[in-house]
Amino acid sequence: MIIKDKVTELTKRFEAVGIDSARTDARMLVAFALKQEPIYIRMYPERDIETDVLSVIDGFAERRIKREPVSKIIGTRGFWRLDFKVTADVLDPRPDSETLIEEVLKYYPDKSLPLKIVDLGTGSGCLAQALLCEYINASAIGVDISQKALEIAFENAKSNGLQDRFKTKLADWNVEGWADDLGEPFDVVISNPPYITEAERNELAPEVIGYDPALALFGGQEGIDPYYKISDALSVLLKEKGLAVLEFGQGQENKVREIVCKNDVVFQSFGVDFGGITRCISITRQPS
Repeated sequence: MIIKDKVTELTKRFEAVGIDSARTDARMLVAFALKQEPIYIRMYPERDIETDVLSVIDGFAERRIKREPVSKIIGTRGFWRLDFKVTADVLDPRPDSETLIEEVLKYYPDKSLPLKIVDLGTGSGCLAQALLCEYINASAIGVDISQKALEIAFENAKSNGLQDRFKTKLADWNVEGWADDLGEPFDVVISNPPYITEAERNELAPEVIGYDPALALFGGQEGIDPYYKISDALSVLLKEKGLAVLEFGQGQENKVREIVCKNDVVFQSFGVDFGGITRCISITRQPS
């Protein structure tokens, strides 16, 4: 079978089960099986596919039909300018979260600054490592409740050449004093905490509910429990005039602002993602 025919076959199979990105997914999986970049599919549509590779492609297709995300099948997801290994132990990085990186760049335009960064709920390490990619003199700590996630995050740091500037720390923000031993206060606190409500559980796409870790998805009954924990720790974690950028779900901006903007923490701005949704809040800690 030639490449274009296999892509067409997979596209039809994916469309039949309601996958919106059917043709894109088909191209990516065929390319991955061929150990090529997706552009190869467009350049050589008439090339024959060997029988053993067809078998591999069919295996990938069955996984996708069960709604396993393409990123989890091929094992990587691009975020910012880097690639990240993803497994069942980490949240699949979303393009919307790149909004947080843009907000930090607005506040700290000088990319030579030796910023100290902490990423709360680091998962794959994508937020912290995207910042390290921009700020060449910065260092970061990725904090997570999952040891398996931290292992993936450090593996990503190594593959992205950032291992000398990225460390990991196992911590649970539900435990009192969790932030006390992370070191000196940070210039940047960044986080994409769990913020999905229990009411939304049954509305999630199969790719999410079936393949992303629940610990990284659900933020309590109203989806806002983690913001109380992070807010309480900002006096320890954030330097005076330092910046915290926190992601949240659609429609949560006012409640999150109410939770985190207290004492010496001051609202700076909301960040809007590619879809026009208010996606994150930027706050600073003012001198007491």
